[in-house]
Amino acid sequence: MRSVLVYSATVAVITGSSVGAINAAESSAVTVFQNGSDGYRVFRIPAIIKAANNDLLAFCEARFGGDASEIDLVSKRSSDGGKTWQELRIVQNKIDFRNLFDGDAPPITIGNPAPVVDLLDPEHPGRIWLPFTLENDRVFVTYSDDHGKTWAGRREITHDVKLKDWGWYATGPVHSIQLQRGKHRGRLVIPADHRLGDDGADRGAEGAQAIISDDHGTSWRLGAIDDTYNDDLKANETTVVELNNGRLYFNTRDQKGRAKGTRGSAYSSDGGETFDPATNADYKWFSPAAEPFDPPVVQCALLRAASLLNGDDRDLILFSGPDESGPSGQGRSDLRLRYSTDETATWHDGPLIHEGPAAYSDLVRLRAGQFGVVFEAGSKERKSHDRIDFVRFGMADLKLR
Repeated sequence: MRSVLVYSATVAVITGSSVGAINAAESSAVTVFQNGSDGYRVFRIPAIIKAANNDLLAFCEARFGGDASEIDLVSKRSSDGGKTWQELRIVQNKIDFRNLFDGDAPPITIGNPAPVVDLLDPEHPGRIWLPFTLENDRVFVTYSDDHGKTWAGRREITHDVKLKDWGWYATGPVHSIQLQRGKHRGRLVIPADHRLGDDGADRGAEGAQAIISDDHGTSWRLGAIDDTYNDDLKANETTVVELNNGRLYFNTRDQKGRAKGTRGSAYSSDGGETFDPATNADYKWFSPAAEPFDPPVVQCALLRAASLLNGDDRDLILFSGPDESGPSGQGRSDLRLRYSTDETATWHDGPLIHEGPAAYSDLVRLRAGQFGVVFEAGSKERKSHDRIDFVRFGMADLKLR
């Protein structure tokens, strides 16, 4: 057993231990997107939600090459809890953005899906909002009122959510959340990140931010902003969860900062409007999140899996990401769950979902006691991932303490 410290409202002890794999997880994995299929070379950057009709929608970037190649934003649907997936649909087509460029357009990249289901909109219950980016520079939203079958025309919100000195911009990429309690109930919160510098350039100082809407997507604005560019934690891709006391917990990728570990955490007590001051005096907002948070430098995901306030028999928050302490060793491999049963005060290692190459992931609650994870995966004999898989798991699989 290992024991380290992290910082929250009070200093809390985190414990972790070696936990085995979920029984038959590999055999139950379903491939959702396979590289080289449907006319695309690579599928990356998954996100997943459960629509109001209980269908699952998995989103990702469908690429013709690497990070800066031509990229469409696509989705697939499952109506049986992730056991089977329907045909690929293009949600945003790169061709439709060519008129936004003067002269010859560059290879157009559409990506960073950060979907959220608005279950509290009295006029459009179940509307799905999908924030995304163009060229990691301009920010757009679209919505669906038929559970993701069709989508409204895109709307640009760049000037509402991006400051002038920000260059690179990414929404998510992970599911966003709607606040369920307190005076901000109904608020949509989109985790995001930015870099200082030239528009769309993947360089410059890093920071994280929240995009919020208090009118069910009619308008969008910036909430909390991490602008601590001179400390040793470089906040990057970020995920968020609502706690039972109404606070928000943010967990971010530390983009090769000098801080110990690869993750940072922060809280907000005003629904994502601002970050709370860190209890660690060396940091302003985000402070290092140590073991069992031991992924490589990579995107990860959080999920409110269960809550006593919602009628569940326990409180449970899940975290998914690769594990550099896993059987494959260092690098982007071995997708593992971590969990907290005390509202992020302490965390524990959970079971291994996948052995072999693994990178970006997202989590979804299927029903009480049943969950799913979608993630970039590869076979053990491969050096990198070549598909996006979905794995179902239950409360019993977690072997909670």
